[in-house]
Amino acid sequence: MLLSGLALAAGPARTAEPEPARPPGPIHEDARIAPVPWTIPPPGACAPSAGLRGLPPGGDAPLAAFQPGDRFGIDELAVLRDFLPPFLWEHRDRFFHPGMRLEIGRCFADYGPPGFYRKATAEHAGEARLNAAGGLENYSSGLPFPADRIAADDPHAGLAWAWNVELRYQGAGFRGRFRTSDMVGRDVRAEPFVGEIFKHQTAFRSDRPGYQAPGAKDKHWVAGGVLLEPFDARHYAWRQYRDVEHLVDPGRSDDLHAYLPDYRRTRRIPASEIEGLYMPSFSVGLMKPQVLTGLAGGADGGGGGTAGSPAQSGSITTKRSGFEGLELRPLLYDFEVRGVQDVLTPIDARTPAFPTEAERDFGPWGLSFASDRWDLRRALVLEGRVKGDRGGDQVARLQLWVDLQTLVPIYYASWNSHNEAIDAGLFVGRWSEERSDYPRWPDDREREIRAIDSVGAAFAHIAQGGGWRRESWEMVSTPLDDSEVRRMLSVKELTKQR
Repeated sequence: MLLSGLALAAGPARTAEPEPARPPGPIHEDARIAPVPWTIPPPGACAPSAGLRGLPPGGDAPLAAFQPGDRFGIDELAVLRDFLPPFLWEHRDRFFHPGMRLEIGRCFADYGPPGFYRKATAEHAGEARLNAAGGLENYSSGLPFPADRIAADDPHAGLAWAWNVELRYQGAGFRGRFRTSDMVGRDVRAEPFVGEIFKHQTAFRSDRPGYQAPGAKDKHWVAGGVLLEPFDARHYAWRQYRDVEHLVDPGRSDDLHAYLPDYRRTRRIPASEIEGLYMPSFSVGLMKPQVLTGLAGGADGGGGGTAGSPAQSGSITTKRSGFEGLELRPLLYDFEVRGVQDVLTPIDARTPAFPTEAERDFGPWGLSFASDRWDLRRALVLEGRVKGDRGGDQVARLQLWVDLQTLVPIYYASWNSHNEAIDAGLFVGRWSEERSDYPRWPDDREREIRAIDSVGAAFAHIAQGGGWRRESWEMVSTPLDDSEVRRMLSVKELTKQR
């Protein structure tokens, strides 16, 4: 039986439809409609007529004490407190540092998705449904639940937004080089890993209706990569396949294959606990690693999951993948909307990092992206509680703060079953339209791109000290040609890494 809260809701009352050029999505506050929590100010409105928003839901934030171009050092950081998540402010010594210069960027700039995605959202509005278990049925493309169809008091609003985040516009996925640095323990010793990674959307693409990637039948997306450094991790490669059945079946695990250089063969790896993008971690630290490990950390909010391989050794393993929070499994959580809040975030950063700039300074903790441009954005705050029991230090509750216009993750925090903080972090983005060298769509060079690429992240381990940082400054979201896609998705390609 279909749930009626979203499938049949008429949505908030309104006196004017969104302008035809921009099909349903978060609506500008200057539109003549009844106020709802997910309206956004018009571009450039640093002091919008309807005021700024803060938590708790419906609360007002103080006037912004800044304008685009203003710069702030560590001694002036208190001025920005109301525009940062509470968990980031509590651990601000990890993310901000003496000598930083934070530049205020644009206020509510238009980073909305391209026309073909908005068109698909409008054409299929009202078709997607939540089933009795919270799964998503009858989804085609675009945003499954347009903002103007989600009532503020709907009990399923949190789940609807979670599905929107999972199916947000991401180009055709992403690809590029990355470096993750694990700040080990309280002495903050960096343990870097360098590699290449990709995620390719193999179904539900709005730019190519009915598209199925070569060799990826019934898959939602395929991801994979290869590690290049350090020497002991070199040539480890993997492929992760997520079936479309995950939309309705919470028990549908991914298919995961990895090439293990020590064995010179590809093996299937258990993936039952993987929630987000898989990334291998390796034994590092107090003694030289003897073999590679296939552990991706414990089950967490969108980040790895256990994927064992034989004969492990070493002393310390990274807990996070470097790409968690970018993919959700909404069926594994009970989601609710905690509200909206206007925040500063480096969603369109300007300061290069690896691989363009390998020697960038990230402060004494190695986690600071503070010396960059931070935009004022309206964030949607989602809180998810794990269905079932998770003991120990595994994630039992998470908060995901996403940009309301693009649904790109911008902040994240998690807690265990004892309500003890596990970690807190931020994401760094980069706007495709400001990159003159951005690769075009291979099948249509004139097609819009309009993507926010995730080019960095920094997470602090609250209880343990240390944390990790990802840099992927040259990441792009347009795909390769189909002939190249066929090759990169094949498990057989893993054996060619050496």
